[in-house]
Amino acid sequence: MVNVSAKNVVRVFAGIRVAVGVAFALAPDRLNGRSQGGGNDTLMTQSFAVREMVLGIGGLVATTRAEASPSAVRMWAGLGALTDGGDLATALAGVQRGEQAAIPALVAAGGLVAELWALRASV
Repeated sequence: MVNVSAKNVVRVFAGIRVAVGVAFALAPDRLNGRSQGGGNDTLMTQSFAVREMVLGIGGLVATTRAEASPSAVRMWAGLGALTDGGDLATALAGVQRGEQAAIPALVAAGGLVAELWALRASV
């Protein structure tokens, strides 16, 4: 049986963040959701990629150590929840403007719920 712990949730989401960051860094024009990538779109997509990689690597470093402290797990869960909350708010604003942002909103909501659970469970 899989052990669902705050540390494991943060670790899994950290791994996902690294993978997403690498994908968006390598193919920003293909993954940014725009049919024609412009300079600003590519720049923002690459900035998103860097953010995801930094959060992911930090979360992995904090949770893969044998001596991972509960405070480190809380910090990375909180940072993940904070960024997912911002992503959710941004995606919902896009949906309101008629943009195709329902899937990003669902992904952000899922991450927010999981990271908030990890934050609360690590107390």
